[in-house]
Amino acid sequence: MITILVAKTRQQELFYLTGKHARAELKEIRLREKFFCPSCKAPLLLKIGEINIPHFAHQTRSDCDHFSEPESSLHLQGKLLLYQFFQRLDLKVELESYIPQIRQRADLLVNGQFAIEFQCSTIPVPLLKQRSEGYRKLNIRAIWIKGLKAPCREEIGMLHLKTHEVEMRRSTEQVSFLLLFYPPSNRFYYHSNLFYVSTNRWVGKTKSIGTNKQVFPFAVPKALTKEEFNVVLGIFRNARQQYIRSQLYFDNRIKSLYCRLCYELRLDMTNLPAWFGIPILGAECLKQPAVLWQLQAVAGWEKGISVDMLIASGKLVLSNPARATQATVLVSDYLALYLISKDHSSKDFKLLDIAYDNYCKSLRKLRK
Repeated sequence: MITILVAKTRQQELFYLTGKHARAELKEIRLREKFFCPSCKAPLLLKIGEINIPHFAHQTRSDCDHFSEPESSLHLQGKLLLYQFFQRLDLKVELESYIPQIRQRADLLVNGQFAIEFQCSTIPVPLLKQRSEGYRKLNIRAIWIKGLKAPCREEIGMLHLKTHEVEMRRSTEQVSFLLLFYPPSNRFYYHSNLFYVSTNRWVGKTKSIGTNKQVFPFAVPKALTKEEFNVVLGIFRNARQQYIRSQLYFDNRIKSLYCRLCYELRLDMTNLPAWFGIPILGAECLKQPAVLWQLQAVAGWEKGISVDMLIASGKLVLSNPARATQATVLVSDYLALYLISKDHSSKDFKLLDIAYDNYCKSLRKLRK
């Protein structure tokens, strides 16, 4: 069932459910007015329950296809609170604005320049990209916000992000991040400084801000301090040990790429040097865990194989063939870090200093 917050009256005027009318007033309006979908023109019912916020619903099953996702009470509440947030900032905001040129309906359109997509359900990545591209063609900037059903723990820790959530990230001159919104407490959350671990696992910093302190364009998270980066380093160290344990219990170690690489590099597979398996921004361009692709990179370097050739060989598995250039830069940066680490290993070796310096260099590249 498709439910919305805006409808057209018999007089072809838009009627918004933005909290301006009390429930009793809406019940009186419902008796004398008929409502229709602004997109497919089908009749709508004005529903005024005691639990969910008032909303419109199609009277019959509809093939109306101008909505990015089926409406839930969380989605409706979130859109309404975001609408009120933009209004408090004295911005021109339209709720559920239909854009006929691209046959898309933005959850909110701000100043005619920003399409706010408040996404509470899973969306296929191709559709997400298609919607963003539609806005881009009209010089409208798409901003995706993930809807939360529960508040997040504010910490630096392991995060499980779905593919579409990764695609929803925003990149700025300072840092990339995923913006989230939790309607029950009217609060924004940020997952920032995201380091890829494996599959859907990432390490990042989670921080929140109330709508009363939020700005627009939205506030941008800060880069990690060295102390915070050290926490990330510790989480990666634990993830590396878990991965190593899984490989040591492999039924046939000969088939384990990790074991073969350790043998090839004459390394103790139970006690790797600290510079293997370290966090590096942008590592999501490779499908493999950090410890594995970093071992692969060093093995290739010792054989005199260029990074380009190593990637072309398929030994380093790309998440997307189009990201080969990004992977080349990433692996080259790691090898430079590896050589510095190896040169300092017999002296006062401080991996934190070297790895954090690499992180800061990666951020400076984002600003260029």
